[in-house]
Amino acid sequence: MRKNMLNKLHEGHLGIEKTRKLARDSIFWPGINAQITDFISKCSVCLESRRSNTKEPMAESETSELPWMTVGTDIFYWNNNNYLIIVDYYSRYFGIAKLENIRASCVITHMKSVFARHGIPSKVRSDSGSQYVSAEFRQFAESWGFTHTVSSPHYQQSNGLAERFVQSVKKMLSKSKQDGKDPYIAMLKYRNTPLENIDSPAQLFMNRRLRTTIPTIKNRLKPKCGNLKNTQRKMKQQKMDQKQYYDKSSKPLPELLPNDTIRFQHNPKGKWDQGTVVRNNNTPNSYVIETPEGQIFKRNRKHLLKTKEDKIEQTSLEEANENNHNDFDNITDEHSLEPSFVRRSERSVKKPTRLIEEC
Repeated sequence: MRKNMLNKLHEGHLGIEKTRKLARDSIFWPGINAQITDFISKCSVCLESRRSNTKEPMAESETSELPWMTVGTDIFYWNNNNYLIIVDYYSRYFGIAKLENIRASCVITHMKSVFARHGIPSKVRSDSGSQYVSAEFRQFAESWGFTHTVSSPHYQQSNGLAERFVQSVKKMLSKSKQDGKDPYIAMLKYRNTPLENIDSPAQLFMNRRLRTTIPTIKNRLKPKCGNLKNTQRKMKQQKMDQKQYYDKSSKPLPELLPNDTIRFQHNPKGKWDQGTVVRNNNTPNSYVIETPEGQIFKRNRKHLLKTKEDKIEQTSLEEANENNHNDFDNITDEHSLEPSFVRRSERSVKKPTRLIEEC
């Protein structure tokens, strides 16, 4: 009786508070509010169309101690061409390279060229693009001796610096093209412009200003060592201010454990599909999950929703393939004898009568 009433109350798939108000108007039994909450929290239709999670508090990344120790990289598309961008986390000094193609071998070649000029960084951060998660790039990281960190799919904040510079560089290139100016001059002036409360990217990266088209005296172009501790202190203060502002509208999400039943989003703001937590990934707030069909995905905690649904019986990929194979075995001999190619039609074709000019 009570379960039937709960079904009727939730026929319109209203939220928990709306359903409680609807129940107060006509129905009551002890513990009805808790039962409504539990019933709706297990509704597959509501869970699938649920709103995305609110943003979590900002995870502070460690401040680089030296230039070019930690870099971020990404690939972007502009004006019918693909480009590689590499950004230094310490100085915000960046460089771009036009790619002939987006295969891993091409990306690695251009990264080697950049590393040969500026040195090999200690850490490289990137998104989970196919070029960066390939075995070839993994071998490149091992042979060149740097640690490679990959962000969760569809979570650009993990590689936020490179993503932000992609937008800045694309705007810079577009404005230069529209105005008919040299884009390299625009990038040169950006590198020579002081950052907020600290020196310019060029000064932080190579301890000197760059000569530009703007006249300057020679003394200002002389190399000058900056105060490293003072720069690091200002950078840390900037990060603390950013975190304090960002966290005002954030909400921490509870940690997930292996075998927890969850819903996950394939795409940001997409529908929520069923899954189960396999384990915590190596990167912060990142989890490896498995679908009922046995597919494995990596997702950030923002795109995961813990539910009270019953544990899903999972089917491994081997079992799924075996089931598909059995389905083919059950096809009758009559169907199996049919040719798999498209046959030419056997209809008789009547050729059109040609017009002949009479004499």
